[in-house]
Amino acid sequence: MKKFPRLKTVFIGIFAVLVSFLIAENLIIKVRSTYLRKEPKFYASTVASLKIGESVVKLASRGDWIRVKIAGGLEGWLHIGAVQSKKVGLVAMDNTMQTKASADEVALASKGFNEQVEKEFKSKNKNVDFAWVDRMLKISVSPSELREFLQKGKLAEFGGGR
Repeated sequence: MKKFPRLKTVFIGIFAVLVSFLIAENLIIKVRSTYLRKEPKFYASTVASLKIGESVVKLASRGDWIRVKIAGGLEGWLHIGAVQSKKVGLVAMDNTMQTKASADEVALASKGFNEQVEKEFKSKNKNVDFAWVDRMLKISVSPSELREFLQKGKLAEFGGGR
């Protein structure tokens, strides 16, 4: 008679795992790159670097942060602004051809900017130095610099909003 409660416990455990697997929310990274962090803070140490289009599984949430698991089993925190709930598959069709948008094009288009818009803007604004845009994309701020900035400005958990 003692075996039945153990068997029942095993089945309940298996059921719980299956249910959690089935209701797990799959998300996709929607920004060019981001970091998986040990804590739900922008300046927390990083666990991994993620790129646009990579998939993650949502485990929990806390405010504007979500705890996720990535391929390989690593877990950590991402800001909700870095993910979207499903892949975006854009397909443009006309009578003559079909084209698909890349993940980078989708990310740019969602911000109202794409290769054609950039080309047109450059042709109309020949005096604009686009080298500064490239330089800004290369700027890197360390977690300690970010923490110091937030503290001095009394931002986030150091005095201001979230």
